[in-house]
Amino acid sequence: MKRRTFLKTAGTAGLAASAGTFTILRSSRRAKAAWGAWPDDKAEALIPEERRAKKVLELYFYGGLNAFDAFYTVPEWGQSQDLFLWAFGASTVNNRFASCGFGGNLTEPFFEDEAGTTVHLGPWLAPLRQRPDIVDRMRIVVQRHDLLPHEGANPVALTGQRLGSPRLAGIGTSIQRYFAERPGGLRPVPYAYVLYPGSEFPTDNVRAASAVGLHPGSARALSLTVEAGSVITNLLARSTVGDADRERFDRAVDHYLTAYANRFRRLGKGKAARSAARSDLEFAHFARKGANELQSLLSSDLFSPISGSACGTNTTSMPAMQARMAASLLTRPDNGARYVHWIDAGLTPHPSAGYDTHDSHITYASRNVAHTLQQLVDIINEPGENDPSKIDLDETMVVINTEFGRTPYPQGGGSGLNHWPQGYVNVFIGGPIRERGIYGSITQDQGMAQSWISPTENRMLILAAMGIYPFSSQTFAVGDVGGGVSNELEAAKRLKEVYLGITD
Repeated sequence: MKRRTFLKTAGTAGLAASAGTFTILRSSRRAKAAWGAWPDDKAEALIPEERRAKKVLELYFYGGLNAFDAFYTVPEWGQSQDLFLWAFGASTVNNRFASCGFGGNLTEPFFEDEAGTTVHLGPWLAPLRQRPDIVDRMRIVVQRHDLLPHEGANPVALTGQRLGSPRLAGIGTSIQRYFAERPGGLRPVPYAYVLYPGSEFPTDNVRAASAVGLHPGSARALSLTVEAGSVITNLLARSTVGDADRERFDRAVDHYLTAYANRFRRLGKGKAARSAARSDLEFAHFARKGANELQSLLSSDLFSPISGSACGTNTTSMPAMQARMAASLLTRPDNGARYVHWIDAGLTPHPSAGYDTHDSHITYASRNVAHTLQQLVDIINEPGENDPSKIDLDETMVVINTEFGRTPYPQGGGSGLNHWPQGYVNVFIGGPIRERGIYGSITQDQGMAQSWISPTENRMLILAAMGIYPFSSQTFAVGDVGGGVSNELEAAKRLKEVYLGITD
């Protein structure tokens, strides 16, 4: 075939192919509701539209955030036994609090837990405590599981599934699929992103946040490493193809994709046989052709370094860079994100990994927790501020997550704390959460959760808060919800009314 004839034929074939592209993803052979649509007969468990989260920013404290000096501090516990907040002695905590220049009281009362204990916000939350508008829309949720290693705890905290489950998928995958498969929702720019820190990141299966599980490939969230000098902008520019040849290159690929699709038609006629792999390939081609749209979102300035300081330490701040990226993606007037997952390792990650403070806990926790929360606070609008480049808590829910907590006692009598999945907390701020609250409780005698939700239920809460139905063969089941529920309606109502505390 002559080159001119080939290009003309390819262009025509490309148009024909695009007309039927992604039919496997967008519709089935029998008409049915879009994936994730809330069933009409479960409507009483659906959060009202005006109260739902339109977007979600999830902040993940990689390594294990200690609950007892952060979001679940009880000052009366353990002071004479060197436990909980006082695991390394009262003077150590007080001196570090003062030397970091936090000011004010060491802790601040927040709310009563399910057992009637008044829970305080701890010392390293000082930047957050200075924003009562945020604290007043915060719900703390006690969690518990039985996985001690990072390699097992991270996947279950990030996906709600244990290693080996075919359904193991990041929550961004469900959100990406839901919005992409809604009528008119198909676009080359993602709805969901996972932001990884740029350096000193051993992973420990944290990449599970980007897993796709049983969902189609088009549902995968876009994974970005936020670091200075990122090559993503150059890749999106497609410089190896060049402006002059880009259109001809795309038409050539269109031609070959059409030829490939014809192999799925009997004698080259009729509808093509269903093929998930072919559908994924077509979507990848569609997204690649729209790379210029993504390029406009991921401009090079979003990867420029930012200096940060906390507790006397000054260095490049990955948390500040990730916060800037998250705010930019979530607040874009066009092609904005619906979900951004910020995997945080701190201003100065502990050598063990992020917040995994097996030694020097006070030194690292005071610096890293406070610094990261300051970056979070800085991208949230204050009352009446209305900065379009900042997050509005009326439409964006902030989730603070971690794979487990830290022990209420020193590890081996040293300066660190070990892993503690037996009793820790996660946090939901804004979106449907309109007032302070706590679900669950932790006991004083052993520091173990007495009432709690599982990491799986945590994942369901994000979907429910956005009005996405959490029960499907690709996501979760009724048996994943506690409280003795017997059907999907009871399970959905428990998520809404008991765990999220929405009863009006």
